[in-house]
Amino acid sequence: ELCINTFDINQYRNVKFEKKVVIPLTVSTDVTVRKMTSADFSCWLEMRTLLWPDCPIEEHKQEILEQLNSPQSLQAFIIELQSEPIGFLEAAIHQNAHRQFGQAGYIEGWFVKGLYRMRGYGKNLVEAAETWTVEMGYSQIASDTEDFNVGSIVAHNKLGYIEQFRADGEVKFIKSIH
Repeated sequence: ELCINTFDINQYRNVKFEKKVVIPLTVSTDVTVRKMTSADFSCWLEMRTLLWPDCPIEEHKQEILEQLNSPQSLQAFIIELQSEPIGFLEAAIHQNAHRQFGQAGYIEGWFVKGLYRMRGYGKNLVEAAETWTVEMGYSQIASDTEDFNVGSIVAHNKLGYIEQFRADGEVKFIKSIH
């Protein structure tokens, strides 16, 4: 198990440890990754606002509806641990990934709640998107992240994504899949 000490942020100069939170490191076998449905709207909206806090709520809602109505080109996946949503991934088919790789699947957004990161749940979501991409008839999947997001860059590399180039503050990745 992992112990994390919490502290009173109001006294940040004199960090005072108040209580321990114990988080078991064992990964439950009660994990489900599935395609999102309209029944997931509220939890999807909640997680989207955590991933993209600067995006207006109405825009989030519109994009969720667009994804639900375009299953041939857009697909979202949710991961649940003991029926509790802990993350999601949104994927799309791009006609010209990164303007140079042709048609490919594309990871548009990828999010796992903080307490569940670095335990393989993000990998489960990415594998679902890769499987969907192959089912749609494509052999490559692309992605990007901000160039300051070191955790995301490392995660992409660990999952076999190859950095292709950097532009406009983003790192662009591609991966061949079969």
